Amino acid sequence: MDEIKEGIQVLKRISPIRKFCMTLPENLNVKGEMDLAQVFRTSMVYPSNLPPMILKDHLNMVLPAGKRPEDMGICFMSAEAVVSLARAYRTKTAGHEKILTVIGKQGTSYRVSATIGTPLRRIFNTFSIHVNDHDRLIIGGPMKGFSTYTVHHPVQPDMDTVLVQDRDTVPELSDNPCVNCGKCIRVCPARIPVNILVRYLEAGLYQDASDRYDLLSCIECGLCAYVCTARIPIYQYIRLGKHELLKLNADA
Repeated sequence: MDEIKEGIQVLKRISPIRKFCMTLPENLNVKGEMDLAQVFRTSMVYPSNLPPMILKDHLNMVLPAGKRPEDMGICFMSAEAVVSLARAYRTKTAGHEKILTVIGKQGTSYRVSATIGTPLRRIFNTFSIHVNDHDRLIIGGPMKGFSTYTVHHPVQPDMDTVLVQDRDTVPELSDNPCVNCGKCIRVCPARIPVNILVRYLEAGLYQDASDRYDLLSCIECGLCAYVCTARIPIYQYIRLGKHELLKLNADA
């Protein structure tokens, strides 16, 4: 906590920012007072800790479609980044270490401090995590992460979680049609008609998906794909749709 305070002081010296807020899980007992920042207690229920939800639940601000928090004058930084900034100013050297959580095939978690650029293979070997061909590595966690199938992927500055999935337990996606169960609509925190949106995205109608069914309002929490009965990769369709729409607008 002392290093977080030190990092905030550094930010105050090098930037015009004067108001700082800090989010903490509601069940986390933190020792020490935080007098430099307003503290928000967030629910442990996902996705309450995502930036758009913090804006809505604690700052009474709704992120406009297609906008980022930075467009509203708000910047989100991890506590680890603030601590790294404090250490860099104190030691006059750049930080090269990254703290991440590694979750093995049996669900066992390990907290790791590794040098940025270290191949994941070395971390797996340290904890005797054997990775077979076609096992899947998820970088960034199960909801918003991306998959890789190589143990040579390096530790990166923004890497927080690495999940190893056995090839025999990887859930298969499908190209099955939507069964209109409504789960994606009920779980969506942005209240988007996901079941209709994904049909337009599957057909490549990206502009219509944006104009008619709020593609850009999606906060990309991944819940729709998680609950999908038909196992449609909705989250991936949405990210692809936003990318293609950006290209269309750039060409125009």
